[in-house]
Amino acid sequence: MVYYVSYMKIKRRLSKNKKPRRSYKELKSTLSLERALLQNLLDNIPDAIYFKDTDNRIIRVNKFYAEGFKLSPEDIIGKTDFDFFPKDQAQRMFEDDTYVLKTGKPIIGKIERTLLPNGTYNCVTTTKIPIKNKEGKAIGTLGVTRDITAYDNTERTNLDMIINSLKVLDKILETKDPYTFGHTRRVSLIAERIAKELGWEENRVLELKMSAELHDIGKILIPLEILNKPGKLSDLEYKMVQEHVQQSYDMLIPYSFPSQLPEAIYQHHERLDGKGYPRGLVADKILPEAKILAICDVLEAMISHRPYRQALGMDVTLQELRDNAGNKYDKEVVDVVLRIINENNNKPFWLNS
Repeated sequence: MVYYVSYMKIKRRLSKNKKPRRSYKELKSTLSLERALLQNLLDNIPDAIYFKDTDNRIIRVNKFYAEGFKLSPEDIIGKTDFDFFPKDQAQRMFEDDTYVLKTGKPIIGKIERTLLPNGTYNCVTTTKIPIKNKEGKAIGTLGVTRDITAYDNTERTNLDMIINSLKVLDKILETKDPYTFGHTRRVSLIAERIAKELGWEENRVLELKMSAELHDIGKILIPLEILNKPGKLSDLEYKMVQEHVQQSYDMLIPYSFPSQLPEAIYQHHERLDGKGYPRGLVADKILPEAKILAICDVLEAMISHRPYRQALGMDVTLQELRDNAGNKYDKEVVDVVLRIINENNNKPFWLNS
């Protein structure tokens, strides 16, 4: 009897503390409120936020995203990036979304240039993360895109200042040796085209261009009578010319250039077979940037007039590259050069720039 009374007391106490079950209407109201709070939060974030399903279709956006296209969210839902961006740009976005879905790994802070509806470009940084269910399977993606155009413009202004400084340096070179000035500028144009054909990203192409502009800077220290000597150089004179590589490297290495730039310049006379200079490096020890510079340097030099010889012409130059592709010169780069020149009717494509 005592046990029964105790049991009944506990039961009554539990009944008093038990929360009443909420009705469907109350649950729906709570859910609606939570959705409204979430949307209000999203709409007050000054970044473009969007959710996509497993087919990369947009299923939700915030106010900032919609205003960027001057559309209502309802006009955006169900569409894909192909409805708003140029095809090649949308394809890259699609591939990023697909990567996140398939791997379950995020893409964080990717910098992109996007074409706006008004025809202008802006610069953004985009983060994409997977949305996962209870089983850990990706069922969609969440993207956050931040406009960094103002910062990008500042960086470009700084870059323009650097490039203008290089142009001043070019002018100094020109006053001493007009050939070297023209040569470095043309090598830069060739290198840029090759790197773009290889699909290098913008910053890497820019670094290669700067390397090309500076690759002969050490020639400032070589006596003018040697640089412009019309006849054959003596062994000592030739060795002095070769030292421009070391001198270029020594001039650049103390300063805050991109890490590969001084080293690429240091290596631009190296050859895959180890018979280049100054260190006799072999294929896998030579930077890709230096392999491109080596071919650009030879290509431009051979078809141009030099103080000690007439221009050798395009046919002789291309034969040099064909005969030594894979031996002295990187075959992939040589193939790109041959294709571009062939498309340009066997003429120097860099003279069109």
